[in-house]
Amino acid sequence: VPDKARDHFRNKVSKIRIATSNAQPPVIQSRSCPVLSVFRPVSAEEISKIIGSSPAKHCAMDPAPTWLIKRLIPDLAETIAKMCNLSLSEGIFPDCLKNAIVRPRLKKTNLDPEDMNSYRPISNLTFLSKTVERVVAIRFVEHSELHKLMPCHQSAYRSFHSTETAVLAVHNDIVRTIDSGKISALVLLDLSAAF
Repeated sequence: VPDKARDHFRNKVSKIRIATSNAQPPVIQSRSCPVLSVFRPVSAEEISKIIGSSPAKHCAMDPAPTWLIKRLIPDLAETIAKMCNLSLSEGIFPDCLKNAIVRPRLKKTNLDPEDMNSYRPISNLTFLSKTVERVVAIRFVEHSELHKLMPCHQSAYRSFHSTETAVLAVHNDIVRTIDSGKISALVLLDLSAAF
């Protein structure tokens, strides 16, 4: 199955690249906003919080299990913070952290396990690479919120926004429209097959 899955996903990516090779580039609306080119350094205390709130999963490529790293974080936080800061200040993500173990996982339990389209590739990354990723995500969110780069109605990738808040906002808009005597219509698009 691993070779079959590998070939399936490689072919799928190749087909997407061919199908989109002549696509028009996206139109990006320019805004006057400082470029996020310098990352605020991460402290050992922040690393301790990030690692403390991380799941205890680990990758076969990790030199030590995550539970052990979490237990030793008082001794390791300063070193991990220095590694993250060096990577961000130099703009270099070490090659050893760019690897992942990719495994096929069934999208839903009721799908045919013999059909490769029933699977999605799941990448298992090293603990340190996920830690650097979380630091970058925190810095990006800070930057985007400071400069109001996210659409005000976007719920994904924002603190205190969820599917529940999105549903409440849509419900509120519909109720207010009906209360004002106007006609309301709702169009739903299921993108689950795309993911």
